[in-house]
Amino acid sequence: MSTKTTTTIHPPDVRAVRRRVSLADRIALRVGMSLIIWSRRTHHVRPSVDIATRNRLERERAQREAEWAVRGAAMHLWR
Repeated sequence: MSTKTTTTIHPPDVRAVRRRVSLADRIALRVGMSLIIWSRRTHHVRPSVDIATRNRLERERAQREAEWAVRGAAMHLWR
């Protein structure tokens, strides 16, 4: 931080023109803030996944990882 910014204190400009905020912008801001607050208060519960689906997803993930390992080895040999 420079010394100029810490030692020079400017009072707020009282002559600045205050721009009006449109009604649509105020409503949008209020709705957006309400949605953010609501989403943080809402507890997300994960749906339960049956064992068969979980096993299938695990097999698919393992298969993808094996394919990537083979591709990586092939690229290493190709270089």
